[in-house]
Amino acid sequence: MASSGSGKSTSDVSSHLSSSGISQHRKKLISICDQCKSKVQLVADLLLLSSETRPVNTESLSVFGESFEKCRDTIIARTKGLSILTHDVQSQLNMGKFGEVGESLLELGDLVVSLTECSAHAAYLAAVETPGTQPALPGLVDRYKVIRCRHEVEQSCAILKTSSLGDLTPQVLLEVSQNISRNLKTLTDVCVLASDKSKEKFAKEQFKLSIKCISTSATALLACVKEVKSSPSELTRNRCVLFSGALVQSVNALVGFATEPQFLGRAATMNQEGKAVQTAILGGAMSVVSACVLLTQRLRDIAQHPENSSKMPDYRERLRNSACAVSDGCNLLSQALRERSSPRTLPPVNIQIL
Repeated sequence: MASSGSGKSTSDVSSHLSSSGISQHRKKLISICDQCKSKVQLVADLLLLSSETRPVNTESLSVFGESFEKCRDTIIARTKGLSILTHDVQSQLNMGKFGEVGESLLELGDLVVSLTECSAHAAYLAAVETPGTQPALPGLVDRYKVIRCRHEVEQSCAILKTSSLGDLTPQVLLEVSQNISRNLKTLTDVCVLASDKSKEKFAKEQFKLSIKCISTSATALLACVKEVKSSPSELTRNRCVLFSGALVQSVNALVGFATEPQFLGRAATMNQEGKAVQTAILGGAMSVVSACVLLTQRLRDIAQHPENSSKMPDYRERLRNSACAVSDGCNLLSQALRERSSPRTLPPVNIQIL
């Protein structure tokens, strides 16, 4: 997703970067900033800003089971790792090591996603422990899981569409192919299970037909990716663009069908006490996410402009402020988890967190 703060489209930025002779490491960092920002914002939208209260079911969270304490302790430990990564990013940037900054930012983005997932799950566990709360009932489909898969496929296809032929190196093409295959497998597994468990004849068949559709589209696209790898040319690259569109459309159709309300089960119902606990923890997590999104944007600003730019001192100062905000957010989240309430993370009455 192109940064809303840049004021330029991805193609405009690419053209500007090419004409200004900016390094490949800086170009790569800008791309990583956009990818991380998009992923983190999506996860926050799904888990922190959603009006529904459900557990988060991922492999990394399965070890916690129904233990709020295990989840809490893991989150607090990971906030310390986030602080270390934030410091590393600033140090690497000061030394002009843009390649290392990109690698650290990828790790930071994954850690923020993990923190967000753990925080949302902890908020659910804490909320359902309050008297009078009815826990969520699982449905045939995990909405969070399939929407994440769709986003990953869209991001991979966007790389094929927006990258120049020279940027589509064998390593990039390999990573794109693997990411598409991995997420389509997850999506397929979810929908096969939903088809098997569904009692409605139409739903059973529609899941199966949709799976065949994405499988066929993926096979056609991956054949094009293999061809551009072995015989790179604008013709073979354009084929990737054509067939990536078909895959994105088929995945969108399947996810749209799979996330219809009848397949999603029922969210938890809570009293005011449960909602207050949940809001405190989610508010702390949102403080971390917001600060990390700002950090990513500041890195993008710095990577996009030459060191002698008159704006550079301001960009670097904003980066330092964003890093401090990450630390403050981690403290707020840890406090909310320990106390299950925090005045600084609770919104005023009748005011919705945005």
